[in-house]
Parts: sequence; C-alpha cells; structure tokens
Amino acid sequence: MSTPQPPYGSSDEPRDPRDENGRGDQTPPPSAPRPPQPAYGTTPPPSAPQPAYGAPQQPYGGQPQGDRSQQPYGGQPQQPYGGQQQPYGGAPTGAPAYGQAPQSPQGGNGLGIASIVVGGVGLLLSFVGFGVIPAIVGLVLGIIALVKKKGARMLALIGTIVSGLGVLIGIAVVIFGVIVGLASVQAINESLPTSGSIDSGDTGTADGDASAENNAFGDTFTYDDGIALTVSAPEAYTPGEYSSGADQAASVVFTVTIENGTDANFDPMPYETATSGGVEASKVYDSDIESSPTTVVPAGQSISYRIVFSVADADQIVFQMSPSFDYDDVVFTS
Repeated sequence: MSTPQPPYGSSDEPRDPRDENGRGDQTPPPSAPRPPQPAYGTTPPPSAPQPAYGAPQQPYGGQPQGDRSQQPYGGQPQQPYGGQQQPYGGAPTGAPAYGQAPQSPQGGNGLGIASIVVGGVGLLLSFVGFGVIPAIVGLVLGIIALVKKKGARMLALIGTIVSGLGVLIGIAVVIFGVIVGLASVQAINESLPTSGSIDSGDTGTADGDASAENNAFGDTFTYDDGIALTVSAPEAYTPGEYSSGADQAASVVFTVTIENGTDANFDPMPYETATSGGVEASKVYDSDIESSPTTVVPAGQSISYRIVFSVADADQIVFQMSPSFDYDDVVFTS
C-alpha cells in the first residue's frame, strides 16, 4: 500500500509559531462552540425544573434549606439585637435615644420631696412651738426614702436633715416655754403676800392667812412686807344733804390707817366692802368725807382716811379691805 501524502503545500515539519517578521502567531485560539439559539419569537426550553415560588429550596448537596423567609443566614431564628424590638431608624424600645443620658428610677423622689416640704413647714413652725409634729412626720418620710434606696438620695438626705433640725428646735422651744411659764407663775405667787401678823395689844401677834382671820376693830394687821392696816370701831354718821348711798337703817363711819413699814414708797389703792345683818352695806358718798388716798406713802410714814357705809344693823358689822390689789383682804368684825 502506498503511504498517504500530505496535501499540497504542507510539510511534515512542525510549523514555527512565529511569522516571517519574528512575531508570534497572532491567530486567536478557536472558541468553544455556542449552543444553538432558538428562533426569534420562540421560548427556550428550561434547562432544569424550577421550584414553585415560596417553596423550600435545596442547596448544593441535596439538603433542604427550609423557608428562607423565616430563617436567616445560618438557620437561626431572627431575633432583634439585645432581645429588644428596634423600631425603624430608632433605638430599642425602653432604651434611651442616642445622645440622651439614661434616666434614673423615680420611685423614691416623691418621699424625698415630701420630706423636704413637710420638714420645712415643721422647721418654720418650730420657732413658735408648733412644729414638732410636722417635723417628726418629715423625718419619718426622709428615713423611709433613704432605706428604700430609690430615686435621688440627695432629696431624701436634705429632707431628713431639715426635719431633724425642726424636731430639735421645736423641742427646745417647748422646753424653754415651759421653764419661762413656771418662772412667771412663781414670780407672781411671790409678789402676792398671803400672810401677815395681827397686833391686838392685849393678845400679842399671830401669824396666819389674812383673809382666814377675823380681826377686831381697832387691831392692827401687818403684812409680811411691813404694810400695816388699822380700822377703827364704827361710829354713827349723819349724811349731808347732798350725799348719796344712804339707803339703809343707819350710817356708820370708819377711820382707816395705812402704815408703810417697808423701805420704799407705797402706792395705796384700797378697796373696802362691808355687810351688816347678812345684808350688803352701801357705800355713802358725801362731800364732807375725804376720798381714798391717791398719793404714795413714803417709807416709815402712814396715811389715814374715813369711809362711810349705810348698814342694816350697826351692832353687827363685818368690814373687809385690802391696801392694794396685790394684797390679801383683811377682815374686821365688831
């Protein structure tokens, strides 16, 4: 058999990829054949069956992926960041917005403010002795607010301090008032003489309550401070034409002597009453009878004046008087 010959113009030697100019072969390599294109206006057949819309897809490897609308990447259920719902464009619900400081709980602020208000009222009233109770209430509210540890503790601390000051000042004012009151009562009691002595000449002297002793007319009663009273026995008196008050059976006149046995001037303001036969006597005003003394009695001196009463029974008279409003009454009888 004859050996096949190459076509005309061909050579058995390998062809040099460079051309006659020294450059490499510029002929591009043949491309892969293109798949046949369908005619214009026709629908190409699908290369593989596609799942229905919304059906679970199977990734590479044949494992079902599940519903992509319910499971995010990685197969984990979708949860908002931090476990809180995040609204569109904002911070999670319940969290402070960007740029805002977190708000502290307000549970204890009400008690703290109430402690400041009530304690302040108690502090103001404590200076007049009526703020102890409001201050105690404010102190209790402040302590409760501090124990609860809610809200601004500074408010509770201020309320506690203000209320405590109100309690202390109120108690001090009350104690001071009680002390001053007792001292005033004691001073008044000391300024009112309640005892004296009776000088009757024949029977000597006796100490006792002035109003509890019946002194005889003509006796001298001496108070503890040295003021002495003497009332003479009653004498019959005939009122003048222009007198007034003589409306009973008889009129009698008494001579009263006030002696100042103290070391200072005495300003007499005597007050006299009388009864006769169980009937209140009437004081007689007559132009011939001098009025009660209105000038001071110097130390160691005395003053005398007369007074007239209209009585029902001249033989049974009770005469009662005091030299001034701050002295006990002295009783003189027939």
